[in-house]
Amino acid sequence: MYSVIVTYNAEASVVEDSIRRLRQEGVFVVVVDNGSSPSVVAGQQKLVDANQAAMIALPKNLGLAAAQNLGIRYAQHAGAQFVLLLDHDSLIEPGMVQTQLEVHKTLEARGVQVAALGPMTTDVRTKTQAGFVKLAPPFIKRLHCGEDDENLVAADFLNASGSLIPMQALHDIGLMNEGFFIDHVDTEWCLRAIARGYRIYGVCNARLLHRLGDQVIRIWWGRWREVSIHSPWRHYFVFRNTLLMLRTTPMPFAWRLTHTLRLIQFLIFFALVMPPRLQRLRFMALGVLDGLRRRSGPLENV
Repeated sequence: MYSVIVTYNAEASVVEDSIRRLRQEGVFVVVVDNGSSPSVVAGQQKLVDANQAAMIALPKNLGLAAAQNLGIRYAQHAGAQFVLLLDHDSLIEPGMVQTQLEVHKTLEARGVQVAALGPMTTDVRTKTQAGFVKLAPPFIKRLHCGEDDENLVAADFLNASGSLIPMQALHDIGLMNEGFFIDHVDTEWCLRAIARGYRIYGVCNARLLHRLGDQVIRIWWGRWREVSIHSPWRHYFVFRNTLLMLRTTPMPFAWRLTHTLRLIQFLIFFALVMPPRLQRLRFMALGVLDGLRRRSGPLENV
């Protein structure tokens, strides 16, 4: 059992805590550093060596998808049957991995093709549980735990961080799309998985502590919502990669409609509510242009 932690200028104490929690669960850890400063890399190498883990230090930021794929290939070559993907600011709760493995064993015995099993995620800042995403055309809804005796929620999408993925599923579905660089990498992979007949589940009694976005704000938007706020440059990837998905990724019409409406909502919200508005609009517009041009990869020279 292997875990891949992708880091970028991460706090040493957080990475150390993550590695130790995983090692206590019997998980071998591969840290893939995505072009952090030399001092950060040196500090992480000491942590890795002290905890019998492995590290791949990249000379520059190749993007989340490329870093995940490097770690996955490392685990594949080592003969791992499963890989657990984690961001550097995610911390597993005790028993999370074993719970996911037991659920997979049960589903496999029933003949279910499992693409990924995700934990119930709690934001460490707000203590809010995220729920699991299910398509409810023309929108999506978040399903929460407590309605299923088996503690399972059939989902259409999981955040990559905390997802337990069988290597056989990766062999059949393919690795992460490196052209997406960062945003919607997990969305695109989940859509490919579902198109190939695989299933995705949230596991309610598997728990993960996580931090999504630079900050979280609470607003009234039809109802009270907590919204994760990212830096303006991330909007480029949201818009560009959504358009790339709509062109190239197999999905039902309902998903195409949903993604289109979400982009419109995204545009209205950030253009009206969140400063710096002009900078955010600029990155959105650039993302639309590059999506229409079918450009992929990192954002260059901006």
